[in-house]
Amino acid sequence: MKKLMVLALFFCGFLMSFAQEIIPFQEGKKYGYKSKWTNEVVIAPTYDYGDYFYGGYAKVVNNDKTGYIDAKGAVVIDLIYDGGSGFSDGFAVVLIKEMRGFIDAKGKAITAFKYEGANSFSEGLAMVQYNGKWGFIDTTGKEVIGFWYEEGRSFTNGLSSVRLNGKYGAINKSGATVIPAKYDDFIYFEEEEEDGEPGAIVKAGGKVGVVNASGKEIIPVKYQQVVQYRGNEAWVQYNDKWGIVDTSGKEVVPITFPTLDKLYHSD
Repeated sequence: MKKLMVLALFFCGFLMSFAQEIIPFQEGKKYGYKSKWTNEVVIAPTYDYGDYFYGGYAKVVNNDKTGYIDAKGAVVIDLIYDGGSGFSDGFAVVLIKEMRGFIDAKGKAITAFKYEGANSFSEGLAMVQYNGKWGFIDTTGKEVIGFWYEEGRSFTNGLSSVRLNGKYGAINKSGATVIPAKYDDFIYFEEEEEDGEPGAIVKAGGKVGVVNASGKEIIPVKYQQVVQYRGNEAWVQYNDKWGIVDTSGKEVVPITFPTLDKLYHSD
């Protein structure tokens, strides 16, 4: 039994790897798939549209109906939907008329088709819109974070930025507020690096700074612009001059440059 399971896992991994090596191409008005390396046709051009492979499957369209194929060209989910996304974390968003729901890789619906908007799954949760507000579902289709938000983004590093009563903040995957919704804008967290903590560029009262995942302002909200934050350092504009500051408040590069381009080429 263990040998069979290992073989099955190996075969699935092989198919997903192979899928990454084939790409869509257009011949006349039809789409097919060919080898990324040899240009050999793998799947004949028979579709009105063919997307790239995601998660081992590609979205295809014929006669305005959407379905999914595998890397061998077999139709694994019939072309019955009015639109759809690529697969992410084993699920895809699909449409029936104007309403969205989610299906798994076998084509089984895990939600009702009742959502006005839907994002792909990220870190086990997907953002969905119902009656004009946004909340989150888990991979069983359960609504786990209520429909409170006017806007939001998919989870990254365990956090999602959301807009509530016209202001931006962030919540964790339990739905608890981590950063109060008090900012006018919120540019989402950079990926965590070995030499620095993740941070988000925020704006309040016309000034810009950086907060960490706990909501602490690690770069004060006092600058005209912050264009980049990585490795505990931010490129900032203050009194119309540019420089680089770190989270200790030190000017790593003095704020004396007249333009961002001059700062960029200062090395």
